[in-house]
Amino acid sequence: MRLHVIETGNQIMSSVYGGVEGGGTHSIALIVSDDGKVLAKTEGPSTNHWLVGVDKAIETINDMIQRAKVAASLDPDVPLRALGMSLSGGEQKDAIQKLIEEMHQRFPKLSQSYYITTDAIGAIATASDRGGVVVISGTGSNCKLVNPDGSDVGCGGWGHLMGDEGSAFWIAHLAVKTVFDAKDNLVTPPHDVSYVRKAMEEYFQVYDLMGMLPHLYRNFQKSHFAGFCRKVAEGATAGDALCQHIFTQAGRVLAQHVVAVLPHGQEALFSGEMGLPILCEGAVWGSWELMKAGFTEVLAGAQGCGGGHFRGYGLMTLRQSSALGGAKLGAQNSGATLPLDYAANVNVFYKHSFTN
Repeated sequence: MRLHVIETGNQIMSSVYGGVEGGGTHSIALIVSDDGKVLAKTEGPSTNHWLVGVDKAIETINDMIQRAKVAASLDPDVPLRALGMSLSGGEQKDAIQKLIEEMHQRFPKLSQSYYITTDAIGAIATASDRGGVVVISGTGSNCKLVNPDGSDVGCGGWGHLMGDEGSAFWIAHLAVKTVFDAKDNLVTPPHDVSYVRKAMEEYFQVYDLMGMLPHLYRNFQKSHFAGFCRKVAEGATAGDALCQHIFTQAGRVLAQHVVAVLPHGQEALFSGEMGLPILCEGAVWGSWELMKAGFTEVLAGAQGCGGGHFRGYGLMTLRQSSALGGAKLGAQNSGATLPLDYAANVNVFYKHSFTN
């Protein structure tokens, strides 16, 4: 691997870049060469500063990147040329600036320059240089439309108290809430709650609804609570009607995020071979078959939106971490260009045309 070098005082720094994909539960860091090749990858816990705090977030980022430098046979004491981060919770400008200032101050050997954007923008940057829509459904949820000219508009991303519809947390919460409401005779459940109640008691290791209260309040951990989504998915796969209903609802509400941003799409965004490219990020998309009916139903009702240009769509997943898009944006911010093989970075798993 050929690496350009730059003299910096008494040090020689390779022209390599770092990228971070920071989620609410799990994070990934990459070291990328100046020709776009991934040299090393490391993993770590949440780097969402709203969830874990600024100190913990930047300590985790530093740890992952420094370990990745070592894995790439680079000197950990020599800063990267640029570090670009695609972070869950990376929307608010003042908070971003604070993160960058803290990293410069506390970890001077980490990187020469920094760039932070949202997980959604980093994902699109990994998949395409012509824009698209990204719908994230992991621990939380978010949606962003990015036009070919770089302008963007979002829907969601407000966290579990004000949003996160269609996310793992939302699915877990809806399942648990349905059990509570059925017990109180407040709302008649659409299907029998027996499976969900038993799975809930086993997952949270409780014997009754009162036992859930510490998990909901005093000892609440969003990522752990969201983990119950896996049990709901298992129930849906096994044929439980309530679990299947919940995932259908998740598909509907995720599709509604796409509908919300369609009016802001430029004509060129819809004119590709498969229509509107929709990038599906986050672990919940692993249950696509469970969400398919609800998702496609809502988008079918939106045909012709986007100024009449929405005539079809394709759903994609990333083959690479959105840390790669973060690295690209970080390099771009420092005045460099990372060439990426976009076709190799995505997998198209579903296409639909309204004209057929």
